[in-house]
Amino acid sequence: MAFKKTQEPEVLPGADPETDCQTTEPALVETADHEEEHEHEVSWALGDGTSGRGRSEEGLDAWRLPRHRWSVLLEKAALWVERPVNKLIGAPQLNPFYHTGPIATYLLVIVGLTGLYLFLFFQYGFDASYEAVARMEAQFIARLVRAIHRYASGALVITTLLHAYRTLFMERFRGARWLAWVSGFALTALVWGAGVTGYWLIWDERAQLINDGFLNLLRQTTPFAPQLIAYMARVEGTQASWPFLLIIFGVHLLLFLIAGGFFWLHIMRLKRPRWYPELHWVVGLGVVLVLVSAFFPVGMLPKANLAQLPEWITFDPFFLFYLPFSGTPAAAVLWGGLLLLTAGLTLLPWLSRAKRPSTITLPPPKARIINDRCTGCTKCALDCPYGALEMVERHDGKPHKYIAIADPDLCIGCGICVGSCDGVAVTLGSTPPELLWDVVVGKLALAQAKAPPAGVKLIFTCERHAAHGAQPYLAGVMQQDMAVEVVTLPCVGAAPPDLLTRALAAGAAEVQIVGCPPADCVNREGNVWAEQRLVRERVPRLKRAYANAPVTALWLAPDSFAQAVAPTPLIPEEERLERRRMNVPFSGKNLAVAFALLALVMVVQALLTDLPLRPYADLPSVVQVVMANPSLPLSRFEGETAVTTPIALTLTIDGEPAVTQTIDPARLRPSDSQPIVLEQPLVPGEHHLTLTFTTADMSFTLFDRALTLAPGQVLRVDYDPGRTGDCYGDACLKRINKDMAGS
Repeated sequence: MAFKKTQEPEVLPGADPETDCQTTEPALVETADHEEEHEHEVSWALGDGTSGRGRSEEGLDAWRLPRHRWSVLLEKAALWVERPVNKLIGAPQLNPFYHTGPIATYLLVIVGLTGLYLFLFFQYGFDASYEAVARMEAQFIARLVRAIHRYASGALVITTLLHAYRTLFMERFRGARWLAWVSGFALTALVWGAGVTGYWLIWDERAQLINDGFLNLLRQTTPFAPQLIAYMARVEGTQASWPFLLIIFGVHLLLFLIAGGFFWLHIMRLKRPRWYPELHWVVGLGVVLVLVSAFFPVGMLPKANLAQLPEWITFDPFFLFYLPFSGTPAAAVLWGGLLLLTAGLTLLPWLSRAKRPSTITLPPPKARIINDRCTGCTKCALDCPYGALEMVERHDGKPHKYIAIADPDLCIGCGICVGSCDGVAVTLGSTPPELLWDVVVGKLALAQAKAPPAGVKLIFTCERHAAHGAQPYLAGVMQQDMAVEVVTLPCVGAAPPDLLTRALAAGAAEVQIVGCPPADCVNREGNVWAEQRLVRERVPRLKRAYANAPVTALWLAPDSFAQAVAPTPLIPEEERLERRRMNVPFSGKNLAVAFALLALVMVVQALLTDLPLRPYADLPSVVQVVMANPSLPLSRFEGETAVTTPIALTLTIDGEPAVTQTIDPARLRPSDSQPIVLEQPLVPGEHHLTLTFTTADMSFTLFDRALTLAPGQVLRVDYDPGRTGDCYGDACLKRINKDMAGS
């Protein structure tokens, strides 16, 4: 029988495939009676002859990192959702929950490309920006691209949060993974900020509320709110408003570019990062986005009007979740809670320690190289998902060019390097790697003592399964006359193929690997390497003599471990190798179901982006006093009559002082004058408004009038000479007095 041949082994320059290592893939014309597979002087197949004497199973506990109770509970919630998805799709590799990282990358690219298209047709200014968007909505292609831009942005936030949730319950944030965790939070915040500024750019009633929220933030945290309000009052309705929208666009673009930088930071420590999803995800997601965007255009709200409060809007809760709480006491609680939650989660790598078995007090183990056994074959360095192993030139007289060096700062203790070394030269911590065989011997002896008629089934699984479905079987179980024993490893990638075949030689009736589904391994590539070793596509690989041996593999969600314990169906020998593969064959029907589910989710998202909102329970009226240059009303008081004592600017409503601001006379010098803004909401109806300047020895009135205010009306009392002509100083007072006399 002929086997497919392989490419040359993946090794560093100087490593000799014949004397240092085996090939990384099966060789192109191999025959059943000839296979060059180098054996080390010490290997898992030969062992050291101890057969478990003098060691105990507790020693292997030093490798383990049991899951925290809170993470197990979080994962149970996720598994409850994933289970029906897997069942409906029928092919676990098509479960979108397992691909949140690459999908987020793809969506980020779509947002960038569609944003670039929209930029080509955008203009800047209160009127110009709104009209530019209106023209886009009038053209099919631009309308479609705008909808894709919005829905892809929302999907990016959702996918990023799902990815963060999965990272959280898998506890993938400690040690070397802290940078990816922290940068992921920064990336999410930047994407959110870019989305908010994108809504702001449209300058509709939704943007008006975003603008009001920003002004409230400036009032509470900086002294710059009056200057911005005075500027907006001056440029509203003119062509001079373009700098404001241009700045918002600059912030929008800058946030997106910085988010791209944080994405690079997010994956910089990973080897072989998954930049993009597979082709079927690229095509399927693209089609779903186009169809949903075509059938659900985003539309437009009325243009922003700074003289009128919006009565009704629609809002996107993925970006503008805070709008229903703006201006209410709940807003402080919302933002305070979000800031505390974000800070706590961001600091989680330092606040939460890895859980250890109760009998183990040592810190979590790191990879350690047994120098005398290392042949410099480079397999461990190639397999490590985090770059924690490096090959350096050897100078100790050994006949090999390289030796492996472990970097404890990058190691996460997954043990994949242990499974990649058939020379038994890598271990975790101070525990000898041969202890793995001692544990196998102990498990086999314990199970064989029960004299099961059908023999013993030995299962190797990971901590994730041990925390869920494998939990009831960790102490062993009898299943239809077969004893089942479970060996828990940090990752199934830590199981060397020679260890599995040696267990068969020691009396196991079947050896099984139970790992995580495709693209769902806690350690990124542990299940991939385990599968490829078992199907003889990566070294160290299962020996040819055991290609069709009863070594099986199941790639299950952690709550489905019971399938492994159930009696194994009889598999013909010639099919056993292929049955170990992780990705099951899928058809167009599986793809159709997967993307139908995605389309359903996208439609729900599209509907949620237009939730109705009434910003004000009872639409008030607002009196807004805008004094761009407060020195103007006092211009007649100069020289000996100059004001030198503090001045009280008071807005009186219906005879009662509503707002008072004390002004330092130094601020009223023409060269130093700063804008002043007073605002007061009112119940709509008729009100008598008075605005006065008061000092220690004089008082004069700037405004005194009875007016009827409609619901939502913003009455602006504006003393900016650029908008009110000569209505300032004596001239303004004379005109007001004349108007009052006439009324």
